Amino acid sequence: MRARDLTDLLLLSLLWGAAYLFMRAAVPAFGPAPLVSVRLCIAALMLAPLMLARGGLASLWAHPVPLMVVGVPFTALPFLLLAFASLHITAGLVAVLNATAPMFAALVGHYLLKDRLTGWRLAGLVIGFAGVAGLVWGSASFKSADGLLAVAAVLVTSVVWGLGAQYTRSRLSGVDPLVITVGSLAAGGLTLLPLAWAQWPPQPPSVRAWAEVVFLGVASSGLGFVLYFRLLRRIGPVRAMSVTFLNPVVAMVAGALYLGETVTLQMAVGGAVVLLGTAMSLGLIGDRTTHRDAAR
Repeated sequence: MRARDLTDLLLLSLLWGAAYLFMRAAVPAFGPAPLVSVRLCIAALMLAPLMLARGGLASLWAHPVPLMVVGVPFTALPFLLLAFASLHITAGLVAVLNATAPMFAALVGHYLLKDRLTGWRLAGLVIGFAGVAGLVWGSASFKSADGLLAVAAVLVTSVVWGLGAQYTRSRLSGVDPLVITVGSLAAGGLTLLPLAWAQWPPQPPSVRAWAEVVFLGVASSGLGFVLYFRLLRRIGPVRAMSVTFLNPVVAMVAGALYLGETVTLQMAVGGAVVLLGTAMSLGLIGDRTTHRDAAR
């Protein structure tokens, strides 16, 4: 990767790592559907003038179906699942579990696009999923049905994002990342509006909760998705999703400082195993053959 790509990845990890924190903080006040709809609509409204100034309207109207697909099942649905999970487990744990997304992207690429997985990368998948099992097994947080559903929701999100990354690159590879961002965020946010209206909380959210949602909309969804789609086009879906390596670190540290969440030894060890397996499955750790395959 070029220096510019690495800079984008680091900035994206900060924006998305903090997103787990602010989602965890704001979702009790809003509820999942209102929070996600407001977040996506804020991001789309913020970026729409810039897209129009760059002449992106024609491109937007030229790709309605792919943008709707990226916006609803591959954006709105995953955010809903993450918002639900954030009601029941910590921000750091959500981020660690969501770090499996590149592994699912590698599996999708292998089975749908015939990308070859070496033995080393297959071993990484096994190690990564073993780390997930270690996070879940025996934890007091998962003795309730809601806790188990929260874990399942995050893992489903990782699968959906793995599919979405491959779909976006194959169907929208030549489209301006800003057009993809505005189109998909607007499609997801507007689709969720009726549900958000029906589930709007009777108690008005606090000023702090609104500030957290504005951060999610402007920084994490707005700027974050521009960076993500730009990286997706330049370095590919698997490498672009490697941003999840730093997300858990940011989320755990910020969660401890901002929300007083506890980082347990089980989370630290399990998270390290997940990240090790993910790095191996991406070909970032391994023999020379694996590195050559990952670079293609």
